[in-house]
Amino acid sequence: MGSWALRAALLCLGGALVCSQFHSLPHRDGLIPARGQATTQEPKAKTPEEEEPVTKGNCGIAPLKGAMEGSRIIGGTRATIGAWPWLVSLQVQDGNFLVHICGGALVRDRWVLTAAHCTKEASDPFKWRAVIGANDLSQSSTYVRNIRVVAIVIQPDFILETFVNDIALFRLRKAVRYNDYIQPICLPFDVFQKLDQNTSCFISGWGRTKEEGNGTNILQEAKVHFISREICNSKMSYGGVIPNTSFCAGHENGTFDTCRGDSGGPLMCYLPEHKRYFVMGITSYGHGCGRRHFPGVYSSPSFFKQWLTEHLSQGSTTRVFNMDMVRCQILMALGAIILLGVT
Repeated sequence: MGSWALRAALLCLGGALVCSQFHSLPHRDGLIPARGQATTQEPKAKTPEEEEPVTKGNCGIAPLKGAMEGSRIIGGTRATIGAWPWLVSLQVQDGNFLVHICGGALVRDRWVLTAAHCTKEASDPFKWRAVIGANDLSQSSTYVRNIRVVAIVIQPDFILETFVNDIALFRLRKAVRYNDYIQPICLPFDVFQKLDQNTSCFISGWGRTKEEGNGTNILQEAKVHFISREICNSKMSYGGVIPNTSFCAGHENGTFDTCRGDSGGPLMCYLPEHKRYFVMGITSYGHGCGRRHFPGVYSSPSFFKQWLTEHLSQGSTTRVFNMDMVRCQILMALGAIILLGVT
């Protein structure tokens, strides 16, 4: 066998060995395909019934602080380092720079919960990065992790025009290691909590600190409270357009509110009986920022329990596209071309 033929054979063999390590997950009807997804082979996932209750883990606990009551998002203050270790800055590559687009909440070591409308900025997951553990986006720190996004899974009933069912999951290329600055927040699936004005809830993000202002590199926080559907859907407010999958939180006078750049970030509520924070809402939209009678509107993860549990327990329920698979197929194709050329 000539040297070229030998090299081609080795290329084919190497490609076959690499390809054998990967597989694609089966597509399930009724799901919006994640766009340009990639993943690696995963161990057999537990069924939703086998999943342990969320609160059995260490979710919703900030090691560097207790149940702190914050008081600039709109009208808030600078968050201390490590205050919200599940906060994620979802960024898009713009030339040589990464630009903050939306917030997100780390709910598993490879999954970030965010708003579906954030993906209108970039539908290709490979353009996104998840920055986890950051406080000041302009500063690098040893504990901050910048991880590629390999899959975007959008709630199949999401309507961009009305922001109904505005929720999505971003899958990270690799699992993040938890530390004092990086922790998951609890999902509210195994707890019953009737939100009211006495529930301690917080918002945090890198969005605008005023409606016509700019975003901030420094993480901001504010305390807000639940606003009843009757008030939020009244004629003085949103006039009945808030669906059952969403709710309002903030302050009726607009003192504290989320704004552009805070979308996708979590509404974090502290439940004393569990001594943990839960992501009770995902920042969706609002009429302006900090306007009287128009508080922030949040998608409710509890409403999407079945959809979220299915994805989080199965890894990904859509057919995924693997960059490593692409590389191995290229190797095999090159080997085949060379073999054809020398025979």
